[in-house]
Amino acid sequence: MRGRKAAEINGIDDHDFDKLSKTEKNARERLRYLAFAHIQEGKSFTDTAQMVRVKLRTLMNWISSFKKNGLEGLKDKPGRGAKPHLNDKDREAFKAAVLELQANRNGGRIRGKDVLELMRSKFGIEASRSSVYDTLKRVDLVWITGRSIHPEANLEEQETFKKTLEKM
Repeated sequence: MRGRKAAEINGIDDHDFDKLSKTEKNARERLRYLAFAHIQEGKSFTDTAQMVRVKLRTLMNWISSFKKNGLEGLKDKPGRGAKPHLNDKDREAFKAAVLELQANRNGGRIRGKDVLELMRSKFGIEASRSSVYDTLKRVDLVWITGRSIHPEANLEEQETFKKTLEKM
């Protein structure tokens, strides 16, 4: 066994890290619990870091976080990943602007590039087309529909045609 013997960590025996590692859905948290299960078994910090394939410094950071915040210190903190382009106060204005853009359209549906142009002109946001669709989803606007209706279509005539069409 290489490395120094793991120093006593207060509160580590209050939890069943082996069970937590088997029931946790978040992979990063599961890895942390697994590391702590090895430490509970008396493994050295160096061996534990090698077993869970992280750097020793990372393991020491997890231990420090556990000492400060307990089990909560091993959980992922919110705020990971890219931040949304629109803040909370602009979301409703964006949703209203998109709905207005669709209402003013004469036939057909608005497209991603139309919403992208709206984001640039009205909100000053430079984004990719995939970000546009993510933003639409965040404001509960999903554009999965059937075929659009032609502006000169006569719905009554179409229904009459359906009723009088001979079935085969």
